[in-house]
Amino acid sequence: MNRSLFLLTILFIQLQNVLCHIQTKFYTGELSQAGVQIMGRFRHGLDSSKIVAVIPLIEHGPNIFIGAGHTAAKAFFEKHGIVVVANVLTEQECQRSVDDVWRHLQELFNPDIDRDKPETWDSKWPSFSHMGILGNTRWLYPQACDNRQNVKIYQVFRTLFDDHELITNVARAGLMRPTKDIYFPSLGKTEDRENWKTMSNWLHLDMNPLTGRTTTYGFEYTAESHFQPSDDPLSAQNKSTNNGMRVRKLQAILALVDCREQDGGFHTVPGFQHYIATWTKSNPKVCLRSNQSSDPTTTQIPWDDPIREHIQCMPIRKGSLLVWDSRLPHGNYPNSSNQMRIIQYLHMAPIADEALRPFPLLKEDLPETFQLTELGEKLYGFKSWESDLAQHRFQEQKNPEILCQVNYERFERAIMKDRCDTEKNTSPVVEPTS
Repeated sequence: MNRSLFLLTILFIQLQNVLCHIQTKFYTGELSQAGVQIMGRFRHGLDSSKIVAVIPLIEHGPNIFIGAGHTAAKAFFEKHGIVVVANVLTEQECQRSVDDVWRHLQELFNPDIDRDKPETWDSKWPSFSHMGILGNTRWLYPQACDNRQNVKIYQVFRTLFDDHELITNVARAGLMRPTKDIYFPSLGKTEDRENWKTMSNWLHLDMNPLTGRTTTYGFEYTAESHFQPSDDPLSAQNKSTNNGMRVRKLQAILALVDCREQDGGFHTVPGFQHYIATWTKSNPKVCLRSNQSSDPTTTQIPWDDPIREHIQCMPIRKGSLLVWDSRLPHGNYPNSSNQMRIIQYLHMAPIADEALRPFPLLKEDLPETFQLTELGEKLYGFKSWESDLAQHRFQEQKNPEILCQVNYERFERAIMKDRCDTEKNTSPVVEPTS
């Protein structure tokens, strides 16, 4: 063996020993933060230092755009995978939306919940509160429904999709309770509520980049687009529908109050859509685990993944719409203030997306005081858009699984409302003391 080969062999053995030592420290929890980052790069095969699409922040949040028709907004989105458009809702629309949130809580969960009494924010609080989401119940109240047919919001999605024949989903509201210096009137003092904090370090994709499967929540998914978990992801990867790696998929939140950084909220890795293919090739096991899970359209990002170094918090002002590419890892981070974070989840998609159709509500499911506009008729799927493709899709047979789900949810909402009405009517009346 010549000297050069001998030295290379010794170097290789030493490197193996170093990696073995690091791995031991990693699994025993003794690895330093720097070591985690180094080990993460070995494990995940992505030099995170090359992710450069950092969003420049201005006062109280990321760059914002007034009006979505400007080419700068779309160019910003193409680079960063995320954009914020301001003033899509008026002050009055924001206030009515917040009022709808409290009606939703009182009518479906607990009639004793009072927005001015934090003492009432514990009992029968909706599920999914650990994620900052108000239960798994669709938000069907007048202003919430009107926001889904808002022309300014529609124009944002129209610009980003470069398509005017769109449909809206019917999804949920999000709320984070305050956790610091909360004034309790019954106690006459302020207290903290650490148990109201949402989960930390939550970072995920609402898609599986190996198979292309992407969330269809709030839409009707076509039968072909919703696959069962499989050991062989190629069965999904090669299908033409519901593939977020080939078809643009967008998600959004609508800020109903000022969502400051300390109030908790949305965080993401800007620009990751440019690197997701590389990340996927280096992380097949992560994607395979997702594919075999109960939800094959969600991929949890490992806690030691180096892309976490590039997470950015995205505070947004009241009335603003934040839209992101589904290829961005994202999540919510906890509240650490005395103010609430309240948002609406609101997504749109082109009718040309074969994987999706409008959620099959009946007009009777909508609030009595809500007025559908001509645009709303098409976004909600009660009327077809003009193209031949849209009219063909309007005639497609509904997915029977989704129709069963709609009927169940309709029944469930009625039961929840009746229960709250009964509790409200049977609550003891407290007479004022003289």
